[in-house]
Amino acid sequence: MRLFAIGDIHGNLWELTGLIRQVLDDGMVPERDTVVFLGDVVDSGPDSRGVVDQLMAWQRDYPHWVFLMGNHDAMMVDALDHEDDPARMSLWLTQGGAETCLSYLSPPGDRSTNDRPVPRASALVPVAHREWLRGLTLFHETEQYIFVHAGLRPPLPPRDNSRHDLLWIREPFILSAHDWGKRVIFAHTPVREPLVLPNKIGIDTLPRTTGKLCAVELDPGDRFGEPRFFFEVATAGGEW
Repeated sequence: MRLFAIGDIHGNLWELTGLIRQVLDDGMVPERDTVVFLGDVVDSGPDSRGVVDQLMAWQRDYPHWVFLMGNHDAMMVDALDHEDDPARMSLWLTQGGAETCLSYLSPPGDRSTNDRPVPRASALVPVAHREWLRGLTLFHETEQYIFVHAGLRPPLPPRDNSRHDLLWIREPFILSAHDWGKRVIFAHTPVREPLVLPNKIGIDTLPRTTGKLCAVELDPGDRFGEPRFFFEVATAGGEW
């Protein structure tokens, strides 16, 4: 069995499908091999709706694939659940949620609806999408690896971490040399190139200034095995 992880997608469906094509061309067999998605599937990019549709379809076809929650996915669900709370809604909309709403309002690239009245966000997003996002898991473990969106607070194991840390932590995790007994595979913190350390691998290479989506292939039996990386460059050079 081959094992892959994919970093933050952020509504970039073209790059996601291109990346999956690459690993398929490299011999990945979806019915046998495992792909772990590290969260932040929505916000900022042009087609969050299309990304959610595609991931839901893959989950139906390949139930052994793993889909984790990111902080943006959590922000979206929280904002839609508390739509009358201006602070929650503003936090989401200003962090890429406005682009997500637009993807549900019109096809990607179509801005013809800009001058029309916009329905409430909760009316735009199908209930099935909201419930799928709400049901995403916070971490996943194998014998050799821990997969999580943001990271872990040292020295706590995944099960003892707070939901907030699993979704949001940065420096206390990034700067830590703690050995969790397994290599931690994470996203969330943007890097120009994958961060490869003995205790962790970071693969969020899709910030606005870099513009590429990353997948890593891991040795299922050896956490210190040499990772292999695949990249799909953003269509707009990372400028969403």
